[in-house]
Amino acid sequence: MFPSVKVENENLNDVVNTVKQYLNYYEVNVNPMSLKFLFFDSDNPNIDENFDEMRKILVPEGYIPFLFKDVEHYLEVSIRPDEKYRTNMVNLIMLILTIMSTIYVGSIYASSFVRPGVYAELYKLFYGFVFFSLPLMVILGVHETAHYIVAKKYHVNASLPFFIPLPYMIGTFGAFVSLRDPIPNRKVMAEIGAAGPIAGFLVAIPLLFLAQYFETIFKPVGTYIPFELNYPIIYRMFSIIEPTNVPIFPMVFAVWVGMFATAMNLIPSGQLDGGHIARGVLGKNAYILSYGFLGILFYLTIAYDYLGWLFLGLFVIFMGLVHPPPLNDYEKIRTRDILIGIFALIMFVLTFTPLPIKP
Repeated sequence: MFPSVKVENENLNDVVNTVKQYLNYYEVNVNPMSLKFLFFDSDNPNIDENFDEMRKILVPEGYIPFLFKDVEHYLEVSIRPDEKYRTNMVNLIMLILTIMSTIYVGSIYASSFVRPGVYAELYKLFYGFVFFSLPLMVILGVHETAHYIVAKKYHVNASLPFFIPLPYMIGTFGAFVSLRDPIPNRKVMAEIGAAGPIAGFLVAIPLLFLAQYFETIFKPVGTYIPFELNYPIIYRMFSIIEPTNVPIFPMVFAVWVGMFATAMNLIPSGQLDGGHIARGVLGKNAYILSYGFLGILFYLTIAYDYLGWLFLGLFVIFMGLVHPPPLNDYEKIRTRDILIGIFALIMFVLTFTPLPIKP
């Protein structure tokens, strides 16, 4: 028997009717912007499954259900603020600009592999596209698309990937998918976070060997050496030894960037993919790991005199060092998701290098 509830807002009355289908509650507190349904665990043996079904109905209708289990156990449903999003035309424009910027940067690295001639500039642009922009954009694109697909699988609204052009160094500042719905539980948080790095990593591995093959075919004809790279453990694991003091073949660099991006994203801190995975697997205790790795980033900045880690650490702080909880922070994590977290840790070890570029 449900207690009677009087609400003046007709929409909130619909919320009450929805909650009745999935939650056995004994009291309702009515506030101007929310409803609080108090319940006993013993009356709701399938609370996790029922909450998720409730969430799939309420969130698209403009409400956010949040589960609390403290002194009192209650479900709070609040009105979601109106949000306006940019059209997909913005995604398309940024994608085109990023392709252009990566082709431009790739053409610079390709200059050492193109002989002077009438069509040399066209060849540089062609090489920049085929051997740099294309493999790099495929790795980044698959990474972000995997986030998008897994989010959609769990009925979490997400944007298409946003690519960020940067006509310098690697041609892009990366890409991201914007989650437009709150994450429902720890399982979904871990799987959305891990989907991108795993997909990008699995695509980068065959491209790693393809880059080695093309490197044996296209020999340098110039002497331009922009920098010298340090290669992560995965290269040694596959017995890949890159030559030093020679121009870097563009595709070799593109795949290296993809591996390095995987490592950066897997750092278990803040709002990075690794932060999502850590918060999903470890729950509330993930903040310890987040603070710990922030300290490691600052240590690496000093120990190796590499400012990239400082910028990443500041970015993590700016985006939020402590990861916000999911709507249901109490559902038990599955063995499958623990294994996903372990695989993410292995990927991090294989792709991470404390000093990416040699001084």
